This record gives sequence, structure tokens and C-alpha cells, in this order.
Amino acid sequence: MSLAPETRTRIAQLVESNSVMLFMKGTPDAPQCGFSATVVGILGSLIPDFASADVLADPDLRSGIKEFSDWPTVPQLYVNGEFLGGADIVQEMYGNGELHQALGVPVPEPVDPVLQVTEQAAVLLEQARGQAPHREIAIKIDAQFRYQMGFAPPQLGDVSVTVGELTFVLDQASARRADGMRIETVETEDGPQLTFANPNAPS
Repeated sequence: MSLAPETRTRIAQLVESNSVMLFMKGTPDAPQCGFSATVVGILGSLIPDFASADVLADPDLRSGIKEFSDWPTVPQLYVNGEFLGGADIVQEMYGNGELHQALGVPVPEPVDPVLQVTEQAAVLLEQARGQAPHREIAIKIDAQFRYQMGFAPPQLGDVSVTVGELTFVLDQASARRADGMRIETVETEDGPQLTFANPNAPS
């Protein structure tokens, strides 16, 4: 199906009138897919504000943006009128500093964060890792100090930190937010659960 001229014009106006324009599922405050949430988190760590459009709220926009950019998925990021790509490309550009340059922000110096893990937390992590295909423990900390943890290999630009028998991987922003963090446990009705004691988190 060809892109309707009025939809093409509307998309072009959004791209041309906003220096940073993100077409996404949901809104920056409430992303409706993990890929959109990832790009929102990256942008939020670099710049104070950016424009966005929710393709889920507009079927014409949802199909039209894919034809406009000749890119099959959403989210899609435009900076200064140039299409940069989707979540994977944005993550790669963030890791190697190209996104910082495109946005006109300084590329931060690499950090080597110090992490601490209590014995009980290490046991829980080893148990959770089990037969996971990846041995590395990936930690993401967004600008609001919300935590995500899973088992995944390092991405370009990630920092690796070894604590005992455990290896953690963090993107550069998460690494800065994690410096001095202690992974420990709290007792709950369901048994011990992991928690984060982070001196960098706002009180």
C-alpha cells in the first residue's frame, strides 16, 4: 500500500520541525514495548527533552512511518532530519559515542564501577543463572534508578565487572549510576529477594 500524500506530509513536518523526533509505541512516560522503552531510556540519559509520536494511537502513522523511512519496525529515531535507525542501532550508536555526537552532547569518559555482592545475593544469582545460555549478568539502571537484571552477553560499549565468580555487564550510563552499589538481599514472605543499595540513587 502506497503512503498517502497527507500522511507523508505530516510525517515530514514532524521530522523537520523537531530536532529529535522519536516514533514509538506509547509515550515516553508509558512506553508500550521494550524496544521503545530502551530508546526512551537512552535519550532520557542524554538530553532533557525530545519530541515523540505514538504510532499505536494512529494507524495511518503506524504504517506510514515504515514506508516513509523504508524501515520495517518501530521505534524510529530522527535527529536533525536524519533517520538514525531503530532500537538496536540506537543502542550501538550510544555505546560507541556516535549518538552523543549526533545529539551534540559530550561523550563521557569510560568508567570502571565498583560493585559489591553479599554472599547470599551471590548464591541467589548463581541459582537464578542455572542453565541460562549466557553467563553474564546484565544490569540496566535508568535515569529514574529503576533496575533491570537478566542474563545476556555484553553489547558494544558495555562495561564488564567481575565480582568473585560473577560477571556483570552494564552500559556506560548504568555503569556510572552503579558505581559503589551493593547487591544484597532482604527477607520476604517468599524467602530472600535481591535488592540494590545504591549511594547514587536520589534519596
